Amino acid sequence: MRFRLLLASLVGLLLLPVLSVHACGGLFCQNVPVDQQAERIIFTINDDETISAYVQINYTGSAPDFSWVVPVPDVPEVDVAEIESFDELSLLTAPIFIPPMMPDCAPIPVMAMAESAMVDDEGDVEVLASGAVGPYFYDVITSPNPQAMISWLRENDYRVEPEMEPLIAVYNDEGMVFLAMKLQPDEGADDIQPIVMTYPSTEPMIPIRLTAVAANPNMTVLTWIFAEEQAVPTNYAHPVIYDEDIRGSFGSFDGTNYLTLLDQTVDLYSGRAFVTEYAMPTSDLRAQRPQDTLVQLLAEKYPYVTRVIGRISPEEMTVDPVFTQDADMPDISNVRDLSEMDAEVFWQCGDTPFPQVQYDASVVPEGFE
Repeated sequence: MRFRLLLASLVGLLLLPVLSVHACGGLFCQNVPVDQQAERIIFTINDDETISAYVQINYTGSAPDFSWVVPVPDVPEVDVAEIESFDELSLLTAPIFIPPMMPDCAPIPVMAMAESAMVDDEGDVEVLASGAVGPYFYDVITSPNPQAMISWLRENDYRVEPEMEPLIAVYNDEGMVFLAMKLQPDEGADDIQPIVMTYPSTEPMIPIRLTAVAANPNMTVLTWIFAEEQAVPTNYAHPVIYDEDIRGSFGSFDGTNYLTLLDQTVDLYSGRAFVTEYAMPTSDLRAQRPQDTLVQLLAEKYPYVTRVIGRISPEEMTVDPVFTQDADMPDISNVRDLSEMDAEVFWQCGDTPFPQVQYDASVVPEGFE
């Protein structure tokens, strides 16, 4: 019993950390070196037809090399948040597994340690807004000429590499404006904080195509959406990982095969899939740290929160995921009580076959390619 409780606790904790990165975890950033392994985003769907996006930026490098550019539908309000809010929300919503008791036939467990876990005339460019917030300077720009905008960004010390240029043109053609941010001269890389953007929109969207420039294979995209109802993807598959497929796995850092199942499931849809790990009324969300007011404020203001996770590689980042609300979806707890499963099956005794996930056409949205 002691091991069972310990494993349940460790699994809940080990799923929490975002992998350490050596670059930024924003939606589109450029620095040296490029190494984006994970991205964490908090969206709120506001009652005034705006979206607020809280984006964690993970960066290690010199301050002058840092810049961050992201397409948004309109000129945003810009602010900063604390990274502890992301950690707290991860803690409260991460999957927790309660396994069955280990049978005598199970191997002796060896607990693995988790590694530490995101040229034309410049006169064509219109600066829609500028300012300073937290450690950053920022500009919001637009132009009918994407090359003029690229030149303006470079002239104003925002890094734009050649492979980014066609992506900027694509978002520009779709009517997006661009928020560009850089550190103020007296600020260092240690001063980087999550960015908060609020802009007119009714459905959260992740501009994943630009993320491809700095992304690693199988990059984790962890997203929370605070709203009136549960949020679901409209243009990505929405598969389920079933309890009966979960097995104990002493060689994995989370104690189960859950992350393997996640990768296998998402791969069936060529990376275009999000799995819901938590979807509950915010009355069930209990912040643990009194000083972390953001999670408390969000829980008080919005009645529902959804946590979705994706795993996607750069070559699969061809469509920006969009989310909408669906009041008909059932609640999903992050606690998976597997204690009634056949213990020999769960702990893979004897010749127990390993589960194989299957493609499910019913979770694919209309128009999915």
